[in-house]
Amino acid sequence: MTTASALCRSRVYGTLSLAFAEPGREALRNLRERVAALEPCLGEIGDEANLARARALRASLARLSLQRWRAEHVRCFGYAISKECPPYEAEYDQANLFQKTHTLADVAGFYRAFGVQTAPELHERVDHVGVELEFMEFLCLKQAHAARRERIGQCRAAQARFVEEHLGAWSRGFARRLRAVAGRGFFAILAELLGNYVDAEAQRLGVRLAEGGRLNEAPELADDGCAASCAAPPGAYRCEVMHERT
Repeated sequence: MTTASALCRSRVYGTLSLAFAEPGREALRNLRERVAALEPCLGEIGDEANLARARALRASLARLSLQRWRAEHVRCFGYAISKECPPYEAEYDQANLFQKTHTLADVAGFYRAFGVQTAPELHERVDHVGVELEFMEFLCLKQAHAARRERIGQCRAAQARFVEEHLGAWSRGFARRLRAVAGRGFFAILAELLGNYVDAEAQRLGVRLAEGGRLNEAPELADDGCAASCAAPPGAYRCEVMHERT
């Protein structure tokens, strides 16, 4: 993949990440700006299948008021953890609490491996869909700016592993649930774009995704100590990059 395509993939991930952020006036303004650039980015990477979804998202967002965004966000995700479509990886395909704890630790390990530390003010878990999407934004951006072939390969390998083992393993199931809960409107279109973009990314990265995304029996709140940000400035979830490790 070229530098231009890596940058475009990064921007798509960043836009999707911001779309799952807590609604706010500044977030809405930033999201409209980012969504306006989705179609050229998808065109650059040859993702023709998602162009119509990007256009639909842009049109929906143009009509979306802040009040409506907040109302739809609450309807889809609630005030705590939604039982219908929780936006957290560890609420899917986990047989028990030990497996859930391992998943959270493994996701956090990916972030640490790339020199990312928690933003103290972040109140989301490391496995939130927006945080995982922003981490992929960071990895693609890191690939785009890598000077040596070896580092480009490391970034690509990390992307493939993270999509296969984490983001791709559950986000498509989450997207199906979100689409059903959202009905029509912004989040329904966003769910379509998320699921199909992750599928397309898996193909680009040469990853075969298992059919996951089965909801756990009883979604549970994790301890606040599990919350961490990803690493992709500027984004919905502010990060702090400690130092280079790849």
